[in-house]
Amino acid sequence: MRSITRRTFAALLATVPLLSTRGHAGHDDTLAVGIASDPVTLDPALMSSYFEISVQFNIHEPLLHMTPDFRIEPGLADWTAPDPLTYHLTLRPGLTFHDGTPVDAAAAKFNFDRMLDPATGSPRRLELAPVAAVDVTGPLTFTIRLSKPYVPLLQVLALRAGMLVSPHAVQALGPDFGSKAVGAGPYRVVRWTKNSELVLERFDGYWRGPAPIGRIVFEPVVDETARITSLRAGTFQLVDGVPPQMLGLIGRDPALTLKQMPGLGFNAFSFNTTRPPFSDVRLRRAMIASFDPDTALHAVYFGTGAVAYGAIPPSQIWAYDPGFKPYRYDHVLAKSLVRDSGAATPVELTITVTNTPSQVRIAEILQAQANLVGFNAAIRQIDPTSLITVLRRRDFDIAISPWSGRSDPDGNMFGWFTDGGPFNFSGYRNDDVTGLLNAARADSDQINRAKLYRAAQAQIATDAPMLFVVFPATIQASSASLEWNQFPDGAFQLQFARYR
Repeated sequence: MRSITRRTFAALLATVPLLSTRGHAGHDDTLAVGIASDPVTLDPALMSSYFEISVQFNIHEPLLHMTPDFRIEPGLADWTAPDPLTYHLTLRPGLTFHDGTPVDAAAAKFNFDRMLDPATGSPRRLELAPVAAVDVTGPLTFTIRLSKPYVPLLQVLALRAGMLVSPHAVQALGPDFGSKAVGAGPYRVVRWTKNSELVLERFDGYWRGPAPIGRIVFEPVVDETARITSLRAGTFQLVDGVPPQMLGLIGRDPALTLKQMPGLGFNAFSFNTTRPPFSDVRLRRAMIASFDPDTALHAVYFGTGAVAYGAIPPSQIWAYDPGFKPYRYDHVLAKSLVRDSGAATPVELTITVTNTPSQVRIAEILQAQANLVGFNAAIRQIDPTSLITVLRRRDFDIAISPWSGRSDPDGNMFGWFTDGGPFNFSGYRNDDVTGLLNAARADSDQINRAKLYRAAQAQIATDAPMLFVVFPATIQASSASLEWNQFPDGAFQLQFARYR
């Protein structure tokens, strides 16, 4: 993902003793961030890749803000809700987008209309499906009217669906908007050289005031060891995706800061249920029974995070069921299911993952165990930025499908397990599950919602459209000279960062 020069530099560093930096190599007004992959787009209406989470909040500001402990606060706007179907929002006065055009109610309506327009092809359309109308009621006021109660709406407005972009820039830039996005966040886009660097510059018109750090440079480095090498050498001052096997090394280094917290998302594989071999549920169940998630948890994640059996992580405390373990690692059962399917053995299949080391290691474990029960699995490695295209086209047998997660279970389930959902890469359909998830969206009683989600998870486990691996911890590191806030979904919100 980086130039040969950088990789060569990292390799040379690896051959000599590392000297920890006692500050940062760059100017106090620049922050270099090493990320696992380039974004696919900078347009929040079209974002659907796991890898956009690192950059999105730095360019775009949501209508509402979510704190690391999931509290919803005003962002670009404040709100009132006189009833479950009506939300009145009032924008802060005097704000502009990065191009100087006003952040007003007309712009907000433009954004909602754009996301809800089927022609846009926005994944936000499903997140905003209960929105019946957005009415401008004043220069800075607008009302969201719902067709039915939608409990997660405030959380949704604190994420991509609440990120407003400049209507003028959308119209002027056309298809180039995705690479030159104009938002209202703390930083504006200076340039994006794909697979090399994304350069952002402080936006003085940001509503919280100018960010303490003047320039952010995001640089994609797929190799996790190279990212940490560059952090220790001072080339980066902040990195995501810290490999768990390096926790001890980083934690002992007084020049570095290590942060870890339970995540909101999951690492899982989608089965392509629309074609053989995994159109047969018995082969999906066989693949799951062949796989030992505890092996992956310890060999790849070194005991960090937790084994996943579904989409709801332990951090969603009120909905998580610690007793939910519908699968067991059982090669006798797996062989029986393969035999009962009547498929010719060995069953040929390809496991698709990105070329990040941790995903390759998971694929190798899955391959080795599946091949013991009647499969013949090959591994295909692709570039991380290509993953979303492969998933959308269903150009796979079984493919890694990482998810950064949402604070509400709806965000981890509805788009993944409803027919036509933007993340339903499996091609899964079950009307009972759709009914349960729709009911959970509308029910304001948290106890009832938890029951509905647990019933949906049980049916999904029976149908087996995905092979869940782990709920990964969010692990990031920085130079000790940098102060910054960690968020459970792994997003960097660098308006809150500063050098000591």
